[in-house]
Amino acid sequence: MKIKLAEMRWPEVEELLTKPNVVILPIGATEQHGRHLPLNTDTAATVYFAEQVAHRVTDEHGIRVVVAPTIPYGETRGTPPFSRLLPGTISISGDTVARLIEEVVRSLATQGFKNILVLNGHLENTTLIATALRRVFLDFPDAGLYGANWFHLASDAWNQIRKGGKAGAGHSCEKETSICLALQPQNVALDEIMKGTRSFSLPDKYIFPMPAGPVFYHSRVSGTRESGVMGDPSAATKEAGEKLIAVVLDALTEIAVDIAQSEGMKHEERP
Repeated sequence: MKIKLAEMRWPEVEELLTKPNVVILPIGATEQHGRHLPLNTDTAATVYFAEQVAHRVTDEHGIRVVVAPTIPYGETRGTPPFSRLLPGTISISGDTVARLIEEVVRSLATQGFKNILVLNGHLENTTLIATALRRVFLDFPDAGLYGANWFHLASDAWNQIRKGGKAGAGHSCEKETSICLALQPQNVALDEIMKGTRSFSLPDKYIFPMPAGPVFYHSRVSGTRESGVMGDPSAATKEAGEKLIAVVLDALTEIAVDIAQSEGMKHEERP
C-alpha cells in the first residue's frame, strides 16, 4: 500500500478521498546542529515518524494515512540566536514559512482532504504552523486541521530516559543526538561533540513546555553559541533514541486514528 502522496497517481488519490484518511505534512529545517550532527536533523526525524505512522495505521487499523512531500526549510536565521549563521544553514523568512504551509494545506483541503496533520520537527516553526492552520480553518471550518511537534509527544518519557538532566536539553542536545544515533548513525560524529550551555531570563515554570508556556515568547536565551550547541549532547545513546522513538510512534498512532475517527462528528458530539 502506497503511503507517499507523491508516488501516487491522481486516480489513486481520487479513490483515496472516498475513504477515511489522514494526510501528514512533515515540516523540518535545514540547519546546523553543532559540529557532530547533520543539517537534516530536524527534517529526517520528522519524515521518519510520518512514514512509520502511515505504515502502522494503514496496516494495523485499516485507515489510510499518506505522507505529503516534506517542507525541509524553516526560519532558522535567529533561532536560537547563535553568533553567526553557520555554514549549510538555509533560512527563509517566517512570513514565507507560514504562507508556504498555508497554501499547501489550503490546496489539500480544496481537493477534499478533510484530515490534515502538520508534523513539525523544528521548534521555531510552531507558531508559524499555528498561524497557517488558523488562516485555512477560517475558510474550511469543517476540516480537521492539526499541528504537532513530535518532540513534545514524549516529554514525560524523555524525563525518565535522559541521563544528562537539564543540561541535556537544548539545541543539538542529548535528545537530538540520541535520535540521530538511532536513525542515521552514519551521519553523527561523536568525536566532534562539544558541550554547550543555555540559560533563560525567566524561571522554568513560566516558559516550559516551550513554546506553549505561560510566557509563550521570550528572546533572552543565553549560553554557548559559537559551536552551534546550546545543550550537552555527551550523554546521548542509540538506546535512548530508540526508547524515545517508540513512545513518539505510539502517541502519533493514537493521534492519527483519533483524527480519522472524529471525521463527521459534530461539535456537540465530542466528549
